[in-house]
Amino acid sequence: MDARAAMRRSVRVAPPPLAARAAVLLLLLLSALPLSLTYTYEQDVFAINGLYTALGSPSLPGWVTNGGDPCVENWQGVGCAASNITSITLNGINLGGQLGNTLANFTSIITLELSNNIIGGTIPDNLPVTIQRFFLSGNQLSGSLPSTLSTLTLLTDMSLSSNHLSGEIPDVFSALTGLINLDFSSNNLTGPLPPSMGNLKALTTLHIQDNQISGTLDVLQDLPLKDLNIQNNLFSGPVPPKLFNVPNFQRDGNPFNTSIAPSPLPAAPAPSPSLSPSTGHVPSKEPTKSPDVTNGNPPASGKHTIWTVKFVGYILVGVVSAVVIVLMVMFCVSKHKERKSKKVFRKSKKDVYPKSKIGREPQRLGEPKIKEVPEIKEHLVKPTNTVGKASNVVSNSSEELKVNASMKAPNVAYNTKEREATLYSPMRGKRELNKILYIIDVGI
Repeated sequence: MDARAAMRRSVRVAPPPLAARAAVLLLLLLSALPLSLTYTYEQDVFAINGLYTALGSPSLPGWVTNGGDPCVENWQGVGCAASNITSITLNGINLGGQLGNTLANFTSIITLELSNNIIGGTIPDNLPVTIQRFFLSGNQLSGSLPSTLSTLTLLTDMSLSSNHLSGEIPDVFSALTGLINLDFSSNNLTGPLPPSMGNLKALTTLHIQDNQISGTLDVLQDLPLKDLNIQNNLFSGPVPPKLFNVPNFQRDGNPFNTSIAPSPLPAAPAPSPSLSPSTGHVPSKEPTKSPDVTNGNPPASGKHTIWTVKFVGYILVGVVSAVVIVLMVMFCVSKHKERKSKKVFRKSKKDVYPKSKIGREPQRLGEPKIKEVPEIKEHLVKPTNTVGKASNVVSNSSEELKVNASMKAPNVAYNTKEREATLYSPMRGKRELNKILYIIDVGI
């Protein structure tokens, strides 16, 4: 018996050391640890598979229509926190299709950015309530804004610009008190701004330009806006004065200073536009504002009046200038003609009245009178030679002048008009000319 016991002791195997046991246990833990930390949550996998199918199964690395592990396999544009999908960012990669109806199945998604693609269809009603940044601008989305936007209470940034959205903006902003940036620009939205927009106490940027939104801006006057763009809409009425304190306020392209009034009753007389304001606008509550206060620009009627006044002023200035120029031209022409006529007259006088034999010029036109003609005391002697008819004419004229001089009064002035008529008369002959020359010589 003792021999058998000793044999058994020699065959028994020694137990493994403690370090070896610890190593085996650590390997088992390490092999199981990655599976528990990185395996994507099943509901998120279902949601992303549905989105991929709705987009038309585009060529995206890692993406599949069924199953898969987005967080472990690093699908393109997918961000994870532990086993949950927290962001999907796929901007400007020509995605088509639609958004589908599985977005609400995401359990922890925070950011969804699918801007600048060609995604069509409508915005689904079922949206993930955990979303904070929602960007779908630059696509081909149509239809109206979903009323389920009111459930996105964690939303801080949303851009749905440059799509084909239509209809009125729903009254869904009462609970979106954390919304900071909102962009609905370049769509076909209509109607007034909803009253719940007044609850957006964190809103600093609002872009709603290039739509057909109407009504007034009163709902925005108490918001902490720093960037407000409402260009190219149908806003009317006065602009609240508080909005002029917005650092970047763009408001062109709106019919401000007018109000949309309901159709008047058939029995009611049409109010005079100069005395009665349009219906629905109480002048006692709203003081008259200058163009700079209401719109920053003059109204259309003021612009037209100013333009008309300027146009009339330009016409008057042009007419006065033309009249002055015409008068100056006429004055210059008249002066030129007067000088020319004086030159001609002086030349004609020189030609008609030659100098006398003793070197003296004849009496000028305009002189008061010609000196007295004294009596001729001596008798002129007839020439003995018979030169002809000319000498007889001179002799006869001398005798006539002697008789006339003795008969006339001493202080009779010679009539210049008569002299001119005599000189220019074609019926007078050489005899009359000799008479005049003789009288002038005797008088001088």
